[in-house]
Amino acid sequence: MTGVSLREATTDDLAALVELERVGFDAAERWSSTSWAGELDGADRWVRLAVIDDTVVGAISVQLLPPASDLMRVVVDPVRRRRGIATRLVHAGLDAAAAAGATRMLLEVRHDNDAAIACYGRAGFEQLTARENYYGAGRHALVMRAWDLHLRTTAGARDAGAQDAGAEGVRG
Repeated sequence: MTGVSLREATTDDLAALVELERVGFDAAERWSSTSWAGELDGADRWVRLAVIDDTVVGAISVQLLPPASDLMRVVVDPVRRRRGIATRLVHAGLDAAAAAGATRMLLEVRHDNDAAIACYGRAGFEQLTARENYYGAGRHALVMRAWDLHLRTTAGARDAGAQDAGAEGVRG
């Protein structure tokens, strides 16, 4: 994870976000430019980028509606996976939600995205239920939730992220 920094995303980053979608997701699962523009403009959204040498290599979007929050999207460039970037983004999102007053975070993830499920589990998410055909015919989702965000400490989350560099396929 050396050389990775996180920064706030702006509308100037829209093209980079759309490119991450293109390389990070199957066509049927990609968010459009309009979807990302809505995330960037949303008053209740927290959108951050992972950047290496001025190149956007990952992104996260979180909806903050304390006491709840929703992890809307995580995407990492496939050539940069398995380096802890997704883990760092997820922990940063959890910390931001906690700082905003959220006590829990919800997400949906494809049932067959083992890397993402493992990353979320290590970050403290537990499976609540499943949603059949959520992503289309035969593409089901697991619904996962992290609890007690108010008990997180930034240092503790940072340490957990540093120990885990295995979130290669987190796509959200």
